[in-house]
Amino acid sequence: MKSTALRLIGVVAAAAIALVGCSQAPAPPASGGGGQAAGQAAGQPCDRKVQNDFALPGEKPSAAKPAFKVAMVRQSGVGDYFEQWGNGAASQIKAAGGTIDVYDARGDNAKQVAQFNDAITAKPDVIIVDHGLADSVNPKIDEAISKGIPVVVYDVNISNCKAMYISQDDASIATKILDYLKQDSPSGGKIAYVNVSGIAPLDSRDAVYQQFLKSNPTFTQSARFGKYTESVAADTATEGAAALKAAPGTTLSFAAYDELAKGTLIALRQDNLSDKVKLYGVDISTADIQLMTEPASPWRATAATDPANVGAIVARAAVGAASGVTMPEKLTIPAALITQDMLRQRNVTNMNDLRGALPDLNTPNILGATWIPKIQPGS
Repeated sequence: MKSTALRLIGVVAAAAIALVGCSQAPAPPASGGGGQAAGQAAGQPCDRKVQNDFALPGEKPSAAKPAFKVAMVRQSGVGDYFEQWGNGAASQIKAAGGTIDVYDARGDNAKQVAQFNDAITAKPDVIIVDHGLADSVNPKIDEAISKGIPVVVYDVNISNCKAMYISQDDASIATKILDYLKQDSPSGGKIAYVNVSGIAPLDSRDAVYQQFLKSNPTFTQSARFGKYTESVAADTATEGAAALKAAPGTTLSFAAYDELAKGTLIALRQDNLSDKVKLYGVDISTADIQLMTEPASPWRATAATDPANVGAIVARAAVGAASGVTMPEKLTIPAALITQDMLRQRNVTNMNDLRGALPDLNTPNILGATWIPKIQPGS
């Protein structure tokens, strides 16, 4: 119990997080759009077309530069998830012959806007936006595109269809984990739901959860909590401990991303409910794996992608855009179900072990091309 308590204290101390939780041949860029798809006027809502079968051209585009510059404007947080995402992106860009300048606001929205200004002024060949507040970054995305800089965005609810939007397949993620929750408790149960509103991927997962409740009346919601602050896990734990005490009989908990799951885990232990409530989450990191596999952990499963692999995919999109390729409006990345039982049976203790146990987490064929060197994400 002592080592468990110390690890949980470490989780609380490290629980600051940034904002999270849109033709195959080269073509002339759309007006003011770099290597981006044409779309509605900047700043206007658009109905994005998902094109997961998109492929980069087989031959290196004539517009490709032998050395190109990438600016990454991001909102990262404490923990190895963001570190691995960034490393995957940087490794792929460098392998393709590019250089990368990283502007990381670390949860400060005003700073991200200022850094976005700096990135635009630097005149890179492409800008990657990794997380951020939509209201803050949308005007800067519009500005970059108007100045001929293509933009590739990950997990920000953007309005400009000339920017390529990439995300995890959030509907599939929520479906996978809720299907496993149901398989794990076929007779139903009372769910403590842990989520926050107003963040694009979490809203998508919420829609699936709401439909799950409608389609499975033996499952009911007993409580809802979740804090979106500078210390997500710690503040969620405080709120969750009170909410769980007020909801006796709770048997299950679904947390819509891993920092919320960590907070729920702390709350369950504070309330001595670890042996009574089974926890299901989203996303994966080495810290998550350690918490899932320690003795008596109630964290039964998560649905996730490999963050290093996701970063590499976003980087390949940026390479294509910088090379003048007309990129699709939207691409989604499939996730895998990762269960506590599998992690324990295969002695998985970190992300490198997980990549060996589930090689399908690496998807080099998504936006892969012969003229973009392959990397091994996370290595």
